[in-house]
Amino acid sequence: MVTVMTLGVLQQSLQILKTVQNTTFRDQLRWHITQEKLQTILKDNQIKLVTDDKVVYFDRQKKKSMVIEKYPAGRLFMLRLTTSTNGGHEPIMMNLNKISIEKNRNLVIITTENHLGQKSEMYLSNDV
Repeated sequence: MVTVMTLGVLQQSLQILKTVQNTTFRDQLRWHITQEKLQTILKDNQIKLVTDDKVVYFDRQKKKSMVIEKYPAGRLFMLRLTTSTNGGHEPIMMNLNKISIEKNRNLVIITTENHLGQKSEMYLSNDV
């Protein structure tokens, strides 16, 4: 009886561990893809303005101003990409408790906190 219970607990523990590892890996992969996308956007475009909730830049290919911004989505926030005039948006990251944006020389630093309270920072370089 004890052996059966022990094996059941071990099996559940292994399933939980596998789920946590997969979730963590997926979250990290999403984070790196998002960072690479934002880095690609900012590296060759001219930053016009950085505030604590947005980055306004001139997209040289589209020939218009674009915005990466913190946007309220209910009680949480999303980081989104939008034009500065025409509306419409592309969600970049969703379901975040906090988002802050700052500029330090040629770096744009985006700090986020997810719904689990985990904080992450992206350092995006811009030499234009």
